[in-house]
Amino acid sequence: MPALAWQVLVFGVIGVSSVVTAIRTLAIARQPIHLRWELAPVPQSGVKGGYGGSYLEDFEWWSQPRRHARAAALIYIAQEMFLLRSVWKNNRGLWPLTFALHYGLYLIAGLFLGMAVIAVLSMAGLDPLANQLLRESLSAVALLGYLLGSVGVIGLLLKRALDPHLRSFNTISRYLNLLFLGAVFLSGSYAWFHSKDYVAEVGRLARGLITLNPNATVAFPLSFHIVAALLFLLYLPLTDMIHFIAKYFTYHAVRWDDRPQNGRMEKEVRGLLTQPVSWAATHIALGGRKDWAGITAPDANDEATS
Repeated sequence: MPALAWQVLVFGVIGVSSVVTAIRTLAIARQPIHLRWELAPVPQSGVKGGYGGSYLEDFEWWSQPRRHARAAALIYIAQEMFLLRSVWKNNRGLWPLTFALHYGLYLIAGLFLGMAVIAVLSMAGLDPLANQLLRESLSAVALLGYLLGSVGVIGLLLKRALDPHLRSFNTISRYLNLLFLGAVFLSGSYAWFHSKDYVAEVGRLARGLITLNPNATVAFPLSFHIVAALLFLLYLPLTDMIHFIAKYFTYHAVRWDDRPQNGRMEKEVRGLLTQPVSWAATHIALGGRKDWAGITAPDANDEATS
């Protein structure tokens, strides 16, 4: 593929993926206020969060300044990101494969970031010995990432297909996500083993892209891998894999939002209660009522019998 085509493809895909991700992030951030409930524990409550308590236990809490244990919240998020704490607690049999898949992604993301850094440092006159050490380290990171990701993908595909407890949760999109990731990891593994110096080959392409060098070309195995990775990058923000962004709002705007209700919240909630309801269920009987305010209003018959 000509160097100009590489530059258009890589920078174009990164740009489009970034814009779509930003649009979806903004849409998530603009979601209506969540149900005002109490969920425990809330890590930012500090010591009280350890046993499910909150600032509501404090004497005349409304007159006291709010204190947030931000370090506890950061530790919780770090455990969720890097140790997959929720998977470990709720589905331990799935944890090893999920862990392998996620760390495959983390390592490959770190690989390409590291390659960009080395390309810039090399142009700035990085010491050859330091350059060699960095390249060898990144080569090991690349191989480990590709192998871990491949094991995770193949294992999860088999587990979803064979485990009767997971079959009811399987969808075409779940399988497609894994197959797309598998194409990235397996093509990367093939490119690594095919290349005499994988990191050097990726580095040449990275430098060519950064400097807009028209002579930047790569062999077919690496070309195939990069195209697969770019297609995945386009696909990613259109799927539920955007949970890596949505989780921030899930925790901070839903699970951990323990702010006292104020006038602005009351106004927003009143507006949401006027939204029409077009469906019914055994626990939501319309009974001629057309909005949530009517449905959630106390029933006169219930009051009479209470």
